[in-house]
Amino acid sequence: MMMKRLLSLGAAALATLVGGCGDGPSTVPGGTRSPAAWSSFIYATSPGPLLLEVRGASLDTASPARLARAIAEALAAGIPARPFTLTTNAAAAAKPNFRIVVVVGAAPNLDERAICAGRATMETARIEAAGRIDLIATFCDGESLLSSVRGWVAKIDGVDDRRFRLLINQIARELMGEPP
Repeated sequence: MMMKRLLSLGAAALATLVGGCGDGPSTVPGGTRSPAAWSSFIYATSPGPLLLEVRGASLDTASPARLARAIAEALAAGIPARPFTLTTNAAAAAKPNFRIVVVVGAAPNLDERAICAGRATMETARIEAAGRIDLIATFCDGESLLSSVRGWVAKIDGVDDRRFRLLINQIARELMGEPP
């Protein structure tokens, strides 16, 4: 298990170094991943949709609803072996205590634990046209952080850009981890 973790961290570091030379997408898993992340994901999505909260900066001319829809579709497509849906409506979520929170334009010092606990100051950078977009995604159980991922991509053409979708796909896989 420890060797697998070291290889995973090494691969993430290598991806960051290689990805740093281009326009991304690139992701780095958060420092802590609960061993219960995958099983919590299965538990939360088995009876119905998982709650999604999208916060932060606007992306191009997309409305907040369009941005949330694009992120929800890309997150669900990121784990094709486990079909699931997402909703931005807490009343429609099967287990609203479990949720994914995505912060678009996230400041580098934004604390993932504070996002889940509702104490995060959502200072976000304005995203310029064709600029770099930084994201933080957290998987929360109430106020507790189960896992987190930081990612970025640059020079995209909006929410429909293939590389933006690839970034969100990659975030989904890293956020939930691998099945046991």
